[in-house]
Amino acid sequence: MAEYTYESLEALLKERIGDAMPEGAMEDIHKALKITEKMEEDGWKFQLEDLSRGSMTETDWRATLKKDGKEFAGQSDHAALAVCVAVADAIVG
Repeated sequence: MAEYTYESLEALLKERIGDAMPEGAMEDIHKALKITEKMEEDGWKFQLEDLSRGSMTETDWRATLKKDGKEFAGQSDHAALAVCVAVADAIVG
């Protein structure tokens, strides 16, 4: 999992995804999932896991994209951000 600033992650996604990058995808899980839906059409397997199950006060999300034996993941307390990190890592390879 690469280290990104919010700005560098957003810039990378906009550069690589272009017009297919939904506005606000880094803040809205529903918009972020639109990116993974497109990737699934291209053969990627996507999984979003709640690592803080049972906690009423904390969140920790792990998003994983797999294809051709390679796995890319993102982890954050914000689900949309975890998804976007996984997408960025998968795109960069």
